[in-house]
Amino acid sequence: MRWIDRVYGEVTIDDPKVVGLIESPTYQRLYRIKQAGPSAFSFPLKAVTRGEHSLGVFVLLRKLGANLQEQVAGLLHDLSHTAFSHAVDFVISSEEQDYHETLKPQFLNRADIKQALSAFGYVPEEFYDDSIYSLLERPLPWLCADRLDYFFRDGLACGAVGRAAADRMLEDLRVVEETIAFQSVGTAREARDLYAVMNRDWWASPTEAYIYNEFADALREGLSTGVLQKEELLEDDAHVTARLRNSGNALILAKLDRITQFQPEWMVGFTPRVVPKNRWIDPPVVAGESIQRLSDLEEQVEAR
Repeated sequence: MRWIDRVYGEVTIDDPKVVGLIESPTYQRLYRIKQAGPSAFSFPLKAVTRGEHSLGVFVLLRKLGANLQEQVAGLLHDLSHTAFSHAVDFVISSEEQDYHETLKPQFLNRADIKQALSAFGYVPEEFYDDSIYSLLERPLPWLCADRLDYFFRDGLACGAVGRAAADRMLEDLRVVEETIAFQSVGTAREARDLYAVMNRDWWASPTEAYIYNEFADALREGLSTGVLQKEELLEDDAHVTARLRNSGNALILAKLDRITQFQPEWMVGFTPRVVPKNRWIDPPVVAGESIQRLSDLEEQVEAR
């Protein structure tokens, strides 16, 4: 399996067990789910899919020296995302906006995934909790493969992160004490600042809040009127779009039009029911044989 990856360039996967997992129908569904959710309607440049991102997390974990099981966990970490990714979190809201995590055992126990995992000698239960994989997942504001890949991938797609900057940051990554860190303070600062730009202008911007809340209204109306069944959210973007578009429901169609034909002036006076999750990083930096948070290093410099 060979392809040119948006972030990592030319990539090859030779392990037939890994290829088998990627080719399973449940994994292939992720290529039909946009990472940007309904925002991809308004901004077609947001073409990253959950399948592309998950494969990227696998590649990054491999580059960082993670063992095979953690690499497989990277492939599977977004397996249970509903259609339109985090859009469902604006209907079934929670502080962490991670409803898909509650669905993970259900997806991991699908027959095709269980069969693909058995080829490795793994069972679904080993992948229920991503937090046991220290390179794959860490809470904010730490670095982890998931967070880094969507930062690079979305940043390149949106033009907020340049190719040279992405390459520079990737080259500077190192694993110390089972923790991903940057080797230089300058690169850590660059990553922190560009990540903040992505959060401000793309992931948690007022525009995102508007689009996601309008789409959530369409989903709510669809679910309450029977146009859409809750289990259909486990399909893909095209399926849910077709159900909503073919509904003939005036409110649903008006909400969809306000996304697909988005105009910034429509946001004037708009108050979101649900606010997008804010993200930030405080990257660890290699200091001798150990690591220190960038913010701690900066405080030490200021105190001198």
